[in-house]
Amino acid sequence: MEAQSPVSGLLREPLSPQAQEAIFVPWIQASLAASIPFLTRLNRAHLVAIRRAGLVSSREAAALDRAILQIEEEGPAKLVIDGSLEDVYFNYEARLLAIAGTDTGSRLHVARSRNDLQATLDRMRARALGVDLASALQDLRASLLEQAEQNLDCVMPGYTHMQHAQPITFGFQLLGIERSLERDMRRVLAALERINQCPLGAGALAGTPYPIDRRHTASLLGFSAPVPHTLDAVASKDAIMELLTAALFTATTVGRLAQDFYTMTTYEFGMLELPDNLAITSSLMPQKKNQAVLEFVKGRQSHLIGAMATAFCAFHSKPFSHVLDGNADSLRFLWDALHGMAGLLRVAAAAVAGARPVRERMRALADANYATATDFADYLVMRHALPFKEAHHLTGRLVRLALAEGLPPAGITSRLVAQASREILGRELRLGDEEIRQAFDSAQSIARRRGAGGPATEDAAALHAHAVRELAGAQRELDTYRTMVSNADARLQAETAAL
Repeated sequence: MEAQSPVSGLLREPLSPQAQEAIFVPWIQASLAASIPFLTRLNRAHLVAIRRAGLVSSREAAALDRAILQIEEEGPAKLVIDGSLEDVYFNYEARLLAIAGTDTGSRLHVARSRNDLQATLDRMRARALGVDLASALQDLRASLLEQAEQNLDCVMPGYTHMQHAQPITFGFQLLGIERSLERDMRRVLAALERINQCPLGAGALAGTPYPIDRRHTASLLGFSAPVPHTLDAVASKDAIMELLTAALFTATTVGRLAQDFYTMTTYEFGMLELPDNLAITSSLMPQKKNQAVLEFVKGRQSHLIGAMATAFCAFHSKPFSHVLDGNADSLRFLWDALHGMAGLLRVAAAAVAGARPVRERMRALADANYATATDFADYLVMRHALPFKEAHHLTGRLVRLALAEGLPPAGITSRLVAQASREILGRELRLGDEEIRQAFDSAQSIARRRGAGGPATEDAAALHAHAVRELAGAQRELDTYRTMVSNADARLQAETAAL
């Protein structure tokens, strides 16, 4: 007897062994285990919809619900993957038919297509990953704010072009990183808002003639509403790709944090200590404390870039409809990348929480390399009425003279200022040694910069308080998604119990 397709009365042959082995089996294996919990909720919600529409009897609905719950309890190990069944859902359905019987089991698929089913499954999975990512982001921001509050007085050199620029504080540096992560959090929440619409009921692309209530189904799955346009519902993955983009922004910010910590822990900088449980040793050199964890944190951005390249390339020049190179292959590496990112943020939070600034070293570096030269130029402008350009040139010459004599900023005296002013201005400026010392002092440099969102204690404290309020606001937004899903699960449980 001629072989038939196990899923089609039209196709006279099953999928070729080559296609199964190269394409379909790996695709099914990659997503089967992660899909089952979401398939359980999705199928139960759809079961409620078709029962309410009178498309299955109460007896059939009860048998289907028992079968759905049995598959979840059995787990993926019970599902023997058959590549000829084409995808996760047909493999899942084969087990459903075996449990509920062919006649009853076949009734679950009325009023839907694999297209809207898969689109809904993807959004549920992306929403869960997005909430997890946002939760980990919140933990990292909280760690940064806690460390920042403890170190608003910890003077350190600020850098531009990796050279000493102006004094700041360690707390101020951490607050800046948190500000960037706050914007990343906003991007994640914005993506979640667009993800949280339900495609189920869109059918293959044109909806369904059956009288199901799409809005009710969406509410049972914790979605805010159905996707309004049925073709858009099955043709588009941009909301999920937007979450990937937000994660890439986040990875970039966290990678920069990791790079700063990585540099600051070196012997040459010696500004920061991290706990031993975030380091590895050398198999040869017993003195080594290698910050390998930070290396992984820095490098994880590459995973997201790879997933993004796959996603966008898969959609390039594709028809605006359901096609597998766009709707399946586009997300091939996205899931692992997003899942890994949430875990990585928790590692970064542990690094921030465990970081211990070496305050004496930080202050010594801030005082050692003329990071307060701009303050001296500003002092000449404000107290001696020099144009800034002249003050800038005079201070540059002063630094050059001090370097030639091997003097640190604290060693500059009125004699050197008089010499620099003669060479630049053609006249001597007579300043006292104490006022010179005060102008070059790094702590006072920070204190003088008030009212502009800088590192001065009052400004930094205000920035910190504002960030704490925004952290709480973002948490309330995040909690709405958890609450929606939790409440939906409770309603779904109640409505399926009534079956």
